Amino acid sequence: MRKLFKYFKTVKKELILIPIIVLIEVFFEILIPVFMSKLIDNGVKNNDMKLIYTYGALMIISAIIALIFGILVTKLAAKVSTEFGHNLRQAQFEKIQEYSFENIDNFKTSSLITRMTLDVNMIQQSTNMIIRIAFRAPALIIFSIISILLFAGKLALTFVITIPILIVGFYVIMKTAHKHFVKMFTKMDNLNQTIQEDLIGIRTVKSYVREDYEANRFHNATKDVRDVAIRAEKIIIFNSPLMQFAIGLSFVLIGWFASKMMVGGNLTEGQFANSITYINQILFSLMMISQVFLMIVISRASVKRINEVLDERPYLTESQEPVNEVRDGSFRFENVNFSYNQSNDKYVLKNINLDVPSGSFVGIFGSTGTGKTTLVQLLSRLYDTTSGSVYVSGINVKDYGLETLRKEVILVLQKNVLFSGTIRDNIKWGKKDATDEEIIRALKKAQAYDFVFKMKDNLDTWIEQGGVNVSGGQRQRLTIARALIANPKILILDDSTSAVDTKTDAKIRESLKNEMPDMTKVVISQRLSSIESANIIIIMDENGISAIGTHQELYEKNLMYKTIYDTQSKSKEVEQ
Repeated sequence: MRKLFKYFKTVKKELILIPIIVLIEVFFEILIPVFMSKLIDNGVKNNDMKLIYTYGALMIISAIIALIFGILVTKLAAKVSTEFGHNLRQAQFEKIQEYSFENIDNFKTSSLITRMTLDVNMIQQSTNMIIRIAFRAPALIIFSIISILLFAGKLALTFVITIPILIVGFYVIMKTAHKHFVKMFTKMDNLNQTIQEDLIGIRTVKSYVREDYEANRFHNATKDVRDVAIRAEKIIIFNSPLMQFAIGLSFVLIGWFASKMMVGGNLTEGQFANSITYINQILFSLMMISQVFLMIVISRASVKRINEVLDERPYLTESQEPVNEVRDGSFRFENVNFSYNQSNDKYVLKNINLDVPSGSFVGIFGSTGTGKTTLVQLLSRLYDTTSGSVYVSGINVKDYGLETLRKEVILVLQKNVLFSGTIRDNIKWGKKDATDEEIIRALKKAQAYDFVFKMKDNLDTWIEQGGVNVSGGQRQRLTIARALIANPKILILDDSTSAVDTKTDAKIRESLKNEMPDMTKVVISQRLSSIESANIIIIMDENGISAIGTHQELYEKNLMYKTIYDTQSKSKEVEQ
């Protein structure tokens, strides 16, 4: 928890005020039994109405003052805990933005969502309770014990017996319950993952009529959460009986000691009533402290999970003096090897050597799992090489500022992602200050202009999360337009026209060739006609790059390329 203290920095003033206000509140609460004792011993016994009214008025005034300061503390505690929760969420989100793909691979998306919502809520609730009680309960206990010692010292022996019982009991409950709450949050991650997968893939679920299967999977996930939560609750429920036992034992001991003291004349009726009130306050405070301990047990797992997010060190770091300009679109790979798991020697890419001049059209072809996407992700430094070096414009990609490099090396990924917002908003991801004229030019280059302006609201057409209200081909063309408006030095299309018909695909390639001749284009495609006109075609297999050349060279010398090209050409003729 010490690591998270810095996220209280926005509420330092409130944290200083709370203990002061709590002490004032407790002081006036403690005065009430004192006035009650005087009222009984001096007013009631002597039948002095003036003293009764005086002490009665003082009790009312003390109660009102304590109430006012209590409300103020509650308000400040709520503000502190809410602000703390906000700071934790913000810190986690900003930290995640610094992650590389490799860092993100260490966490499930569902787990990150749980950590930013459920875990933060748990810590926020615990903080609210702890702030309110951590000062009040100990202060109330200390003042009450001092008062009992002053009025009836022997009654304080009650707590010598009961408090050790409570401490041992609380420790056993905390230690036993903690491990179950750790498991519960892991099960919550799995539950969120089930929900997320089902909602994202709802069309697939319905297409394969798998609703019953998904409902059963969700039932099992919720059952796991329920079972672990019940096991934890079975331990926590012992807290209440333990507290009730301590209260009952205290009153038995108080009755025994107090009756002897009253018979002996050392304790008056007012002092006895006074002591009973203080003992009730002490026991109530101990009960509140026990609740705090339980909240600490529950939130410990959340604190650990949030610290894991905040302590994760980004694998990609910038140079202290980064290069802030990419001069051209040339790039080079020198003896590059890459493995997703840095601890083993199972390489996805092996001994990659490649030199591409600026302005080239590069086509990449290969079967699934040969590292095509991984290769281009190294260009924009979404991952770092395991060994070897990657150069853009003659400079190692590690020497560039990440923002500079990724503005000039733009990758349109296989999974086309559009965000909820208008078409204009989505295109402006590529250039924040883009005008409508620039957006329209980018849409025309991506062959998206016609369908966009057939829509009722044109650029103001609302896109749902993930682009579910447009077709796959339309989604691909919008993401290409988003990349083109940035006018990068290197544009990478990773199978980004797979849902587009061959005619539109050809128009996109022709537009890129004629209107953006200085831009280096890298196209990954399973459709050889999409890369047929490339200056450089790279064939990849499980061992890395197996062949490089133009279409004509590969068609004449590479049997696999020739066979696949002829097969696809025949299919194209049938389609036409």
